[in-house]
Amino acid sequence: MNIFKNKNMKNLLFTLAVVCFSLNFTNAQSSEGHIKYDIDVSSDNPDMAMAVSMMNGAKMEVAFSGKKSFVMMNMGVIMTMKTVTDEDGKVLLLIEGMMGKKAIKSSLEEMEGEIEKIDEKSDVEITLEKETKMVAGYKCKKAIISGDDDTEIIYWYTEKFIVEGKTEGNANGRIPGIALAFELENENGLKMSYTATEVKEEIKDDSIFDLTVPEGFTEMSYEDFKTMGM
Repeated sequence: MNIFKNKNMKNLLFTLAVVCFSLNFTNAQSSEGHIKYDIDVSSDNPDMAMAVSMMNGAKMEVAFSGKKSFVMMNMGVIMTMKTVTDEDGKVLLLIEGMMGKKAIKSSLEEMEGEIEKIDEKSDVEITLEKETKMVAGYKCKKAIISGDDDTEIIYWYTEKFIVEGKTEGNANGRIPGIALAFELENENGLKMSYTATEVKEEIKDDSIFDLTVPEGFTEMSYEDFKTMGM
């Protein structure tokens, strides 16, 4: 059975790509940071049961130093996606999993267009609350994102890392910080709950930002990537 012929799985792949791309626009005012998240995947939709099972143990990792950034999303047996951005806005996306090993070279300018399209469709209201809680040792404030379809998303964000770009972690630029805990849900009812488990304010190994395409990866264009699984 080819799971990528399943419409729900195709939509899932696009969701993962959007999250991975949008998190790549990290330009924090704090000089460096390295955040690791656990991702709890669940769904009340029986059609997503296979996806939930395959994404067991999912994790995300975000690192930045100045304008350089690194994002890794390990989505269980489905795939691992890594994006790296350098000071000049050049981007390398690496995908490794059931569809083989793919390398996509792009730029923030090219990819920001996709985020703007998503943002234009987002008719939401942001409420910043006084309530706080500790996440991974950091005091986080509460933000409520309310949609026109009566949906609500709770973001717990820290102002330690101020993000200037539009990311999933700052509700596309709408909250004044980066979330250490938040939950996303796609149109098929797949819920992905992110919780930071480790936050460091330094980068120990700068090679994490290397834009070299590893051996064994096949290069493809960003335009070709957007048609994958769609």
